[in-house]
Amino acid sequence: MNEITIYRKPACGLCDEVETLIEIIQQDYEIKVNKIDITGNINLEQKYLLEIPVLLINGEELEYRQIDLLTIRERLH
Repeated sequence: MNEITIYRKPACGLCDEVETLIEIIQQDYEIKVNKIDITGNINLEQKYLLEIPVLLINGEELEYRQIDLLTIRERLH
């Protein structure tokens, strides 16, 4: 099974778009999705505050500039 973790924060339009991409891909792949709100977590805010959404796909981190449908599919099995 594939595992995707999305680091996000509330009221993030890009985060919502990425979640929609994941929902589309879930029609073809078995994926466990973890959603992590970085708000209030000092370590995650320092790491990701200006870089969200960030995806962790089967252990590989993708920042928002790398996220698109094809790139996500390439990392799934």
